Amino acid sequence: MSKLLWTQKQDIGPSPRSGHAMVFETSRQRVLLFGGFAGGAQFLNDTWSWDGENWTQLADMGPSARSLHAMAYDSVRDRTVLFGGHAGATEFRDTWEWDGEAWTQIEDT
Repeated sequence: MSKLLWTQKQDIGPSPRSGHAMVFETSRQRVLLFGGFAGGAQFLNDTWSWDGENWTQLADMGPSARSLHAMAYDSVRDRTVLFGGHAGATEFRDTWEWDGEAWTQIEDT
């Protein structure tokens, strides 16, 4: 059996974290990452994409910093949907959509 080896593609990208969410956007052929927890009391609200070769930071405006949120890609509407999460004692129940360029908060119902 041959060994499978990892290859480092890039050493510039998102900081180490846990509790983040990632989805694969089929129309853009990239992975989208949002938020997470960096340790201590540092919750993150950065948006990054991975195209198979490079990480690119995409947006600095959008959902507030959080971890343990959920994301799913809606291929019919070509949108990534983010819901909920928390930052310490703050629990979020908001919904956001990413259209490939920017986050938009969806009105709560």
